[in-house]
Amino acid sequence: MKIFWNTLATGVIFALGFPFFVSAQMIGQNQEAITFFDADIIVNTDNSIDVTEKIIYQTGPAEHHGIYRDIYPYSSEGKKMIIKDVVVVDESGAPYQFQVSNVGKNIRIKIGDPNTTFRGEKTYLVTYHGTNAVAKLEDLDEVYWNVTGNEWGMPIYAARARVTLPPSITPSIIQEACYVGIKGSTNKCSSSIESNTSVVFAVPSVLNPGEGLTVAVGFPKGTVVPYQPLSIVTDMFLVYLPWVISILMIIGTFFFSFRYWCQKGRDPKGAGVIVPYYDVPGDLTPMEVVGILHEDISAGSISAEIVYLATKGYLKIVYLENKILGIFNLSDYKLEKLKDFSDVANTFDSELLASLFSSGHSESVTLSKLKNVFYKQIPILKNSTANLLLKKGYYKNLGRMGKGGKAVGVAVFLSFAGIWIFDVVSSVYPQMVLSPVVIGLIVSIGIFLIIYRLSPAKTEIGVATKEQLLGLKMYLQIAEKDRLAFHSAPEKKPEIFEKLLPYAMVLGVENAWAKEFEGIYTTPPSWYSGPASSHFSARTLSNSLASFGAFATTSLSSAPGGSGGGGSSGGGGGGGGGGSW
Repeated sequence: MKIFWNTLATGVIFALGFPFFVSAQMIGQNQEAITFFDADIIVNTDNSIDVTEKIIYQTGPAEHHGIYRDIYPYSSEGKKMIIKDVVVVDESGAPYQFQVSNVGKNIRIKIGDPNTTFRGEKTYLVTYHGTNAVAKLEDLDEVYWNVTGNEWGMPIYAARARVTLPPSITPSIIQEACYVGIKGSTNKCSSSIESNTSVVFAVPSVLNPGEGLTVAVGFPKGTVVPYQPLSIVTDMFLVYLPWVISILMIIGTFFFSFRYWCQKGRDPKGAGVIVPYYDVPGDLTPMEVVGILHEDISAGSISAEIVYLATKGYLKIVYLENKILGIFNLSDYKLEKLKDFSDVANTFDSELLASLFSSGHSESVTLSKLKNVFYKQIPILKNSTANLLLKKGYYKNLGRMGKGGKAVGVAVFLSFAGIWIFDVVSSVYPQMVLSPVVIGLIVSIGIFLIIYRLSPAKTEIGVATKEQLLGLKMYLQIAEKDRLAFHSAPEKKPEIFEKLLPYAMVLGVENAWAKEFEGIYTTPPSWYSGPASSHFSARTLSNSLASFGAFATTSLSSAPGGSGGGGSSGGGGGGGGGGSW
């Protein structure tokens, strides 16, 4: 007879909830909503629970990828729970694509395909296992569980929950209660003992956004065993191991990177004394000089390289003056090819000349025509120059000067190592949250790339050459009265001025160098045609080439732009909420 009345009560509860479910399906077609939320909660004797949630979702008029379900992984006593063995399928058992991550204090199950959207209704069956779920109160054990969570951003038109206890419980000693509404609400809902070990709860009305269903079932102490120390150790292992892996990965990468920097990222000691040097060491070009002095190759050094090639007879620089209405002056520069480039001494100069005089302007080109075009060649020229310095023995490690092949290789290795660790650990412990490992991987790659960029290192030859270049800079800016003290200094001749002028440009001392040739260098060079002037001098040429350098740097590096009952709702363990995406 008792079973009859229990069955009848359960039927009444379902009947009360059924109209809401039916009307929800009709209303939900025009509004985004959860039309039905049904949870089965099975209490295990090891203090854990197995939860299956049936969530029927209606997109409303808009299209969505799917939903996300947030679960607050703490028991009603505030103890950390391990949420694991997550599975998401449809009503036929076909799996959904989903992703588990930590979002704040919640575990988020994000369901759906990022490349696919849909409109209409879908059913999601979400199952998971939660440890440490039963509260050990003074006079009873209790499952106090926030079934739906109170953080849904859409209404839930019908909600129901079933709690199934271990088989040793009898209906006469079960205590149950349920609460609906906003967090803290004590509004009750319907409940009934369904069978010897099951209690069913149903919500009598629609749950608006921010409202939820919470259930509580009490049963005699000792029904479930206390949380075992081994389980505690296992759970702590699952919680903290990813952070241990992350920290060890970061520490290991730091020490590896530091050792790499000590071995390959530091220059050897030089003489430490800079003395005047009267010529360019090793027949270096201006771009190579910049690479040795600054451990980088600036776009501005390309204009000095063009002047250098002009002094070698490969091209002529012509100033163009275009006046509008005789008032506004629109300056430009034309580069004229003077001879074949087959005998150019190095790769990057060949690439530079080929880029300047490419198809369409093989004999001459204006710098304005190279705007928004030439910039693509700058990284290539920089890399060619850096590689040649490495090949010549000035550098043992290029660091940020090179393409970063080694850095990319290490980054790829760390990425694959992280993926391998992620795969191995997740296959053994699928419940483990591995986002800390990902964080550690990102930080490790960042540490190595930063140290790698800071570690271009010269050889002993490179350090000695740098000191000689600083000596050359000293010589180029020495005044005449001081120059007399150096008996081995070369005689001031026009050809000496032309030869060293491109180097004075990259060393920033072209004005001081030109000043020393006032009255000596009085004839315009064949490789340059500047603005019309009644008086030509070394300083005039220096100033004109400075203007050319600024114009060339802007034009050549210019890139095109773009656009672009003691309890309440919300209490207990579990909780969270969800939404769509």
